[in-house]
Amino acid sequence: MSMMGRFVQVSPDRLKQIIDDPSGVEELFASDQTAQAMPKLMGALQGQLQRLTPQMFGASMAAMPPEVRDRLAQSLKNLGLDPDALARGEGGDALAKLMEQRMQEVRMRFPGQPLASAGGAKPSGKGASISLEKAWHGVHYLLCGKVEPGTDLASQAVMGGTEVGEDLGYGPARYFEADEVAAIARELSRPNLEAEMMARWDPARMEQLGIYPAGFQPDDKQWLMDAFRDLRQFYVDASAAKLCVVTCLE
Repeated sequence: MSMMGRFVQVSPDRLKQIIDDPSGVEELFASDQTAQAMPKLMGALQGQLQRLTPQMFGASMAAMPPEVRDRLAQSLKNLGLDPDALARGEGGDALAKLMEQRMQEVRMRFPGQPLASAGGAKPSGKGASISLEKAWHGVHYLLCGKVEPGTDLASQAVMGGTEVGEDLGYGPARYFEADEVAAIARELSRPNLEAEMMARWDPARMEQLGIYPAGFQPDDKQWLMDAFRDLRQFYVDASAAKLCVVTCLE
């Protein structure tokens, strides 16, 4: 199973809620996972609708009594659909588009409300999120030259922080207060830091130390540096907004 490094910006008030009730920390990441997965899920469902729904319509219409089939055919025409095409198992695109329009109308009439947390309070104060995917450990190593986090700020950015809540798969979530976020943002923006990171790039040494994921290739250096720059901007933005950061491996 892959280990992914994930980071979320939260307001100081939201962080206090999580510290007081750590059960809310999993929801913080779960809601983000759902948002990321939804476009793929909807795309898959739309594809299934386009392929299967006309076939089911065709089979159902063929089994209907003539008078019922005629009424349905007229209703479909009123909606701009071709009942003969549907009866042949065709017209999936038009039917899927119509269903999406109907779903959009329902969403507009009944806009979704934030889900309640386990404690009954509505989640709030969540800002931007970022995932380093599998690059998290390589970025950490380039930042500090260590396998595990230490006391220096560069080694804290990816794997540091104060633990909160239960094990999420690869340990509990961790958090940084707003002042810690500001300090990390300054360290990650230090002028010579990128040059120091590039000098640490040594795939053989990283393999020997067990830096995840194994088997670094020469062009992975750019991959890790791009991930670092995304992380740096994430911390800089959080610092500018005086936000806290919650992170986890999962």
